Amino acid sequence: MEWIDAATAAERLGVKPATLYAYVSRGVLRRRHGDDGRRSLFSAEEVERLARRGRPRNRQPELVIESSVTALGADRPYYRGRDAIELAGTSYFETVAMWLWTADPALWQPRRGASAEVWRCEPEALRAAVAAQRGLPEDLLPLDRLQVIATVLGASDPLRHQLDPASVTGTGRRLIAGLVDAMPQLGESQGESIAERLWSRLCPD
Repeated sequence: MEWIDAATAAERLGVKPATLYAYVSRGVLRRRHGDDGRRSLFSAEEVERLARRGRPRNRQPELVIESSVTALGADRPYYRGRDAIELAGTSYFETVAMWLWTADPALWQPRRGASAEVWRCEPEALRAAVAAQRGLPEDLLPLDRLQVIATVLGASDPLRHQLDPASVTGTGRRLIAGLVDAMPQLGESQGESIAERLWSRLCPD
């Protein structure tokens, strides 16, 4: 079987590389890692078949999960009954995440000025996650880079075996902060919130 890299597959299909990974998650394409363990390779036969057939239509999901947290409306999701798009414009990511995790109404507050709480990862774990990326290709997709970071942060989390609510939410805060801060910085951060720090990792000045 012939395997081609992500750039070649994306060009043949006329899509962005990120779309390839969406196809993988939906079972449309198969992916394997190259011999160096870094590159993603795709079946040339499957890519060619998909290119001739056209982009796959959305299939009816095979599994339906009942959730008290998320509901899918006609054109947007709702988190605990609140419009997710409205939340994005009126509330901090950190506030919404803690509210979703705990369902504590006392945590709810509209966005005013700077974020009330700055999420941080332990410096030692962050250094280990950065060091683990040495030698990775500079053009590696963020999703693949995040897999490396998450593995290191998860292994170094001192509370990874603790399942009480306070420990779980604490792990969530540290993991999210570490995933963001361990990524290469492309621009100057304009603040301390997760959104502002993530923006400086995704968009150059």
